Amino acid sequence: MKLSLSRLLAALATSVSLLSAAPAALAQEAVKIGFVGPYTGPFAVAGQSFRHGVEAYMAIHGSQAGGRKVEVIYRDSAGADPTLSKRLAEELVVKDKVSMLAGFYLSPEVAASAPVANAAKTPLFIVNAATPALMKMSPYFVRMGQAINQPAELAASYARQQGKSRGYVAVGDYGPGHIVEQSFMTKFTAEGGQMVGNVRIPLNTADFAPFAERIANANPDVLQIFIPPGAASVAFNKALAARGLTQKVMTIGQGEAEDSDLPLFDDSIIGFKSIIYIDANAKNAENVALSDWLKKNAGPTVRPNSFSIGAFDAMHLAFKMLNDQAGKPFNGEAAMKTLAGYSWKSPRGSITIDPVTREPIQNFYLREVVKGADGVKSNRVVKTWEQVKPTPLN
Repeated sequence: MKLSLSRLLAALATSVSLLSAAPAALAQEAVKIGFVGPYTGPFAVAGQSFRHGVEAYMAIHGSQAGGRKVEVIYRDSAGADPTLSKRLAEELVVKDKVSMLAGFYLSPEVAASAPVANAAKTPLFIVNAATPALMKMSPYFVRMGQAINQPAELAASYARQQGKSRGYVAVGDYGPGHIVEQSFMTKFTAEGGQMVGNVRIPLNTADFAPFAERIANANPDVLQIFIPPGAASVAFNKALAARGLTQKVMTIGQGEAEDSDLPLFDDSIIGFKSIIYIDANAKNAENVALSDWLKKNAGPTVRPNSFSIGAFDAMHLAFKMLNDQAGKPFNGEAAMKTLAGYSWKSPRGSITIDPVTREPIQNFYLREVVKGADGVKSNRVVKTWEQVKPTPLN
């Protein structure tokens, strides 16, 4: 049976109408990003900073990308339970239909979630977890922070350049701390230094005096530390000060004394050095915009930190992926390919995603705590290593 001309034209018109409606429907459908983080519990400060980074990015850049509304779903990992983090990641992918995952405070949480990202081909932005071996677990992982060995190696080289010859390492007794310990000791001795001691401090320690005593008895001239930020770092610094070590020994850490945390310390923290990939007081346009948003919306003393900047940059990459696939259903595998070698301007400075490791190529900053004429303590950058390439451990 032949269609009449009028019926054929009507059928074609219906087909065209349906085809043209598809992009419109796609545009109306929100794309979801799942942020797993410790929004309650002992690490809640990090989770709060994750939120700050996400909310700041969307306030500055809008809530649409690729013609679609972006919706962020937060799930609370509460502490350090890898099983819970994996379950939350599964629920976000299966039930909430997220296109991307992000956040994750500790390395075991990321490792447990690797099978989820791999099975669903879902990009996962690692905001904080820093164990080098993580990146081998999934081709969908993108590091937004650092590999924990990098600043430790830079610290060892810097100490030797400053004529320091007797090294000591004090770290929290868990995986990342062990990597910092190994990395510093290997680099320091390779460059002619002598290790005079090392100690691993249990994470539940409240009394740091015995450890300060051991360090003092070893008589080092440089001390590499890696202690959880907050109360532990404050108590450890007080113990060092009580033994006169803060004035006698060059102490180098990582994130123990960020600008937002400095009001917690007394003046014994002045002179403390740290190496990390951010400068909370940087004057680039991106950091100024983030800083201004934080002061207005999170509190006058809140400063950018590694958690907020990591989340901010994760949102930048998420928006890039969505803009690259405007008008199309999101494809995680295709999206990952667009990140190889991608560069942009971040609050931390220029950053590039290494095409092989998916680690950031970025600046590292040696900072020293100083006290201004107004009595306010801050971290001042005294040395910059520009565009440091990733050096993952074997």
